[in-house]
Amino acid sequence: MTILITGVRGGIGAGLLRRLHTSGHNVRAASRVPAKTELPAGVLAVELDLADPSTFAPALAGVTDVFLYAEPAGIEALLAAAVAARVRRVVLLSSDSVTLPTAERNALARHHLLVERALLAAPLTATLLRPGGFATMTLGWAESIRAGQPVEQAYPHARLDPIHPEDIADVAELALTTDTLDGETISLGGPQVLSFGDQVQTLGELLERRIELREPTREQAAEQLRGHVPAPLVEAVLDYWSQLPGKQTEAARSVERITGRPGRTFRQWATEHLAMFR
Repeated sequence: MTILITGVRGGIGAGLLRRLHTSGHNVRAASRVPAKTELPAGVLAVELDLADPSTFAPALAGVTDVFLYAEPAGIEALLAAAVAARVRRVVLLSSDSVTLPTAERNALARHHLLVERALLAAPLTATLLRPGGFATMTLGWAESIRAGQPVEQAYPHARLDPIHPEDIADVAELALTTDTLDGETISLGGPQVLSFGDQVQTLGELLERRIELREPTREQAAEQLRGHVPAPLVEAVLDYWSQLPGKQTEAARSVERITGRPGRTFRQWATEHLAMFR
């Protein structure tokens, strides 16, 4: 059993690779520039560039399972190479944005939809993971909070169930190392439903000071997002936030129903990363 992990420079991919390696699984890291990828000792890095199909077969040789970040560019050719390499299972990190009524017109949702459709059309065992908002999104506030400035957040009353990245990794690990979740499409969230304002308040309580929250105009919010969100997805992210329910009160997507362990709360994530906001 050899597991290929894409997105190893992302928080979930890197964390998943480390825990699988620690557990004794044979893991392989995919990267466009393997020489620049920092990995645990003993983990092989292989070149995988979606713009270069010649890298597909070597990267997939001997691989049985793939953890795949959603990238529609070159996806059909990549999956064809996976079939030729006799890969048996692909676990896709998708997004719950694909369930939006406007998914076909939303760039963020369509980005993931295209990969989901290609994967489901391929003769591979597929598991789709659809998390919502990540707890890590609040790192976009860190600079303002450190400087003692107000946090600016569009749609501050929108409510979501922010998920700890380790909870996603828990489910991904289960999907990659057992048959339990084969063929499943799984919506994922944290154990609590919180507004953006609730999350700011939690950070303020942990820092023991009040953090002011301001709502910018949509144009201002778009300009702020361009600093850390790919330009084609800025409006899609704002549209996604605008369609989040304002009165959602029940967290029904916690990983506890899958792993049997309580989901990690936003407060737990914030406590673990509080130094980044000081």
